[in-house]
Amino acid sequence: MRTEKRPNLFLVGAQKAGTSALAGWLSQHPEVCMAFPKEPGFLAFGEKGYWFPDGYGRTAPANDYVVRSHQAYLDLFADATDKQHIRADASTWYLPTPGMAERLHAYSPDARIIVIFRNPVERAYSAWCHARAADIEPCETLAEALKIESARGEVEFLLRYHRMGMYAEALQNYQAEFTSDRVHVLFYDDMREDPHSFWQSVCVFLNIDAQHEPPFEHRYNRSGNPRSQLLQGLMRSHRLKNFARSILPYRFALKIRGHVDRANLKQFPPLDEKTRQYLLDYYRADIGALELQTGRNLAAWRK
Repeated sequence: MRTEKRPNLFLVGAQKAGTSALAGWLSQHPEVCMAFPKEPGFLAFGEKGYWFPDGYGRTAPANDYVVRSHQAYLDLFADATDKQHIRADASTWYLPTPGMAERLHAYSPDARIIVIFRNPVERAYSAWCHARAADIEPCETLAEALKIESARGEVEFLLRYHRMGMYAEALQNYQAEFTSDRVHVLFYDDMREDPHSFWQSVCVFLNIDAQHEPPFEHRYNRSGNPRSQLLQGLMRSHRLKNFARSILPYRFALKIRGHVDRANLKQFPPLDEKTRQYLLDYYRADIGALELQTGRNLAAWRK
């Protein structure tokens, strides 16, 4: 009978803040067992699964891969070798969902937590771009989506533009549950500007060999306006990803995905200034609170 292996690292978010990239980097490290799917979500949603509707009222795509049983969740880590002393779940729903810090601590008391924060205005716009590319957001502008967000109720998390950028209370909850040496706060800006130093910081926190560097140049979870929605749907298909993972070397699969994304995705126009200012005003107090919690100067976020 195999010993139960529970995750001991949670990449909890924020959504659209680089967790897919970091999960991709970690999945290539010999000392890490990364869950596939990277966002199993079981500890947030349990047997009910990811039942939330998208902007059209359809069941959101995450319903196809979110894990619905404890045994299936444990199976994601069952084959971790002795060398793979880090077992990771990168479910970004764990940051904004109430009570998750307490739940994760109760489930895996010695776990480490990684949080990545991104300018919440940019994060919201990136979420809208992603939702449009994935054909789950009917609103043709972010401004329109923001106006109807509260009326949507418990909708797909990607469409919760306001709430998903509120960081301070969520971080406070994790800092209250886990000791300071177990919570590592990172910033998306640093990942983009100096990925090598960012990676070194993660490796030190996890006590893994930083010499195993991933391909930093690859863009994970790229968003854009698809020339072909059919092709975009295929590239985001969990079943296709699982099949490709079984037959292709990881870095080769990344190159193929990168070529397809560059060919199929057209860049969305920049966020209009009126909507940017509205979101900045909305997040201003929370940005200030996050500054106090982290000691990080976030003046650039207020511009």
